[in-house]
Parts: sequence; C-alpha cells; structure tokens
Amino acid sequence: MAVKKLLFVILLALMALAVNAQHIVNDRDTVYTVHSINQERFADLIADWQASEWTLVSPRPVVVDFYADWCGPCRRLAPILRDIAQHYHGEVDFYRINVDENPDIAAAFEVRSIPMLLIWPLDGDPKTLVGLYSMQDYIRFINQALAR
Repeated sequence: MAVKKLLFVILLALMALAVNAQHIVNDRDTVYTVHSINQERFADLIADWQASEWTLVSPRPVVVDFYADWCGPCRRLAPILRDIAQHYHGEVDFYRINVDENPDIAAAFEVRSIPMLLIWPLDGDPKTLVGLYSMQDYIRFINQALAR
C-alpha cells in the first residue's frame, strides 16, 4: 500500500511539473500579431487623425499597414508583417487598415499607393514606406524610423 501511495505522489508531482513547464513555454511563445482596425479604432489606439496636429496616444511605437483585399502585394505583405510583429516581441504595435473601407483616413495620410506602411515612433513624426520589400528591409526601415 505504501508503494502505491508513493507512486501516486510521484505521479502527481510529475504532472504538476509538466503543467508548470507548459506555462513557462507558453510565456516564451507569446504570439504578437497585426490587428485589423478601422479609422475609429485608429483614433482610440494611435492618434486623432482628424486633428490639425497628430499626437501619438499609443504607449508604444506603431506600424500601420494601409492595404486593400484586392491588392496582390498587400496579400503577400500580410504574413511578412505577422513575422515582423513577432520579431519585435510586443515592443511595437502592428495594425492594418483597409483603405477601401476607410477612405477618409487613407486620404488624411495621403495614401496614393498600397501597400503603404506608416511607422510612428514615440518621439517624432510618422514615416511612410510604400511597396513590397523583404522582411529584412522592413525591419531595417522600422529600426531607422524608430532610431534604434
């Protein structure tokens, strides 16, 4: 009987360790992604784009992808941006805005060609990048815009 109790206690301890190990792995494997927003959410999360002067309200730098569903380069950029969001580990917030569904904000930021990224550092003015590039080029441009 004592052997059964000992085996049961060991089994419980191993299960507790396995659960604890799973939580540790999940903490390291947090998924950072690109959030789809509209122009109203932009005003809440990033800046009042209708104001005469834009002031960043986000606690972190932001990258905004202006895109359209019909745009081939925009579709190819989507998985690249998800990987880049993961690369920055939550230090930068990533969003995307459909220009067909949000034409007013696209006009406010003078979106003439897509995909267009808006990179907004905590200090300074937003910078833009138009076109499809490699992941390394995007990271380099984001780092330059954020003065890293």
